[in-house]
Amino acid sequence: MMSLILISHGEFAEGLLETAEMILGEIENAQTVCLYPHEGTEDFQQKFEQALAKATGEIVVFCDIMGGTPCNVAMRYLSQLSGLYSGMNLPMVISYVSEEGTEGLLDNAKEQIYDVAYQLKNLASDDDE
Repeated sequence: MMSLILISHGEFAEGLLETAEMILGEIENAQTVCLYPHEGTEDFQQKFEQALAKATGEIVVFCDIMGGTPCNVAMRYLSQLSGLYSGMNLPMVISYVSEEGTEGLLDNAKEQIYDVAYQLKNLASDDDE
């Protein structure tokens, strides 16, 4: 059993989990911890510790940005985590949940980044040939 904790500035983590669940259905053992403008590091740390206490099995944490308060707080608990990944996005969450693990997670996330205009130009030029 693995637990996933999404952490972010503002409500990004909540929105990301909600969107992933629109696509995949309910994601068990997933929770969010959000840092709001009126909160400080200590507030976030307290909420993060509560999330850790609720988590079961191996714990993986996705955060919005490296070097931000959520990530910096989570780094203090690395010894309790199976992984801490920054730059979270929808393809990462879907890949992690669908494939149940972190193997290939970063490569898969990178492969999901497209320059849409470039892709469309390639499609148009392929049609011309």
